[in-house]
Order: sequence, then C-alpha cells, then structure tokens
Amino acid sequence: MVKLQSFGGSKYNAWRRKTQFGLKSNQIFYIVLSTFSDTTKDVSESQWLSDEDYCRDYLLNFLLDHLVETYSKFKTAKEIWDNLDAQFRKEEELSKSHLVDKFLDFKFCEDMEVTPQVTDLENIRSKMNNENIGITNIFLIGAIIYKLPAAWHSFKTEMYRKKEQLGLDELKRYICIEDENLSRNNLELIK
Repeated sequence: MVKLQSFGGSKYNAWRRKTQFGLKSNQIFYIVLSTFSDTTKDVSESQWLSDEDYCRDYLLNFLLDHLVETYSKFKTAKEIWDNLDAQFRKEEELSKSHLVDKFLDFKFCEDMEVTPQVTDLENIRSKMNNENIGITNIFLIGAIIYKLPAAWHSFKTEMYRKKEQLGLDELKRYICIEDENLSRNNLELIK
C-alpha cells in the first residue's frame, strides 16, 4: 500500500501519482474523471454521491491545512482535482524549465577550482534526473568539457582527442589532477 504524504505545494507529480493509485485502490478514481451525468460507469446516483463524498474527503485529507482552506470551497472532488492540476502542474513544469535553464547557463568560474564546480553541475543534473529530465553520463561529460574555462583550453583539446569515451569518474580524476597542477603553477608565479 502507498503511504500518502500531505501535499503542501511541492513535488506535485509524485503526490498526484500516489493519490491516483490510492483512488484507484479504493475504486473511486472515476469520480475525478467525470460528473455523474457523464460517467460511463454503471453506478446508481446514491452510490455516486457516496463515492463523491468519500473521494472529496480523501483528497482534502491529504492536503496541508493552508491548501485545505483554499480547496475546500470546491463542491466536488473533480473540481478539487482539476484545480490542483491546473495550478501545480504548470508550476512544476516551470520549475523543470528553470532546472534546464540553470544547467544550460552554468559557467565555470575562472578564479575558482573546477573540481567543486563539477560537483555543482552534477547536483543540477541529479535534480533534473529526479524530475525525469534525463541527462546521460555521456552528455554530462561533454557538457563539462565544453563548459571548462578558457584557461583550460589545452586540457579540453586533450580530452576531445582521446580515442575512447571517458567515464565520468575518470574525467573527474583528470580534472582534479589538472586543478592541482594549475594551483601549484599559480602559487609558483606568485612567489
């Protein structure tokens, strides 16, 4: 059985899938799909009203208090479901596009070590994967190499010339070594 967390405004798609499963398990999901007059399910009006009441309470029960206040004004479970969908699906899509923008706009800073910045880019990729925006290792490796700062031009050229495909861990190891070499060279120039 799926344990539902109360929905407070974030991770709507995950909450929606679990709620949909719960409604189907209780055989009342049809309530959020249609009105009594539109239903194709063979059910009496009294059964419909009973299922409608249960479904409405079920949905409101798994909303946090601030959302219950807003959504309890809707008279039917279908209205609650449709309005939640209208508000939070769009917000989630916007947050997904924000992640994509963040990944595409990511730039390595010249005056910082690159290794921790690679970790930052990996974290963005992880968030994207959690939102079902798949970024493969090969794509991430290419993006890292492409986004390296101008001071890393010879390193980038060397990575592009490698005949076999690099693994992510291998690339990170090479970057760590290059970071150390550049830091050591910068210290020698200062002395």
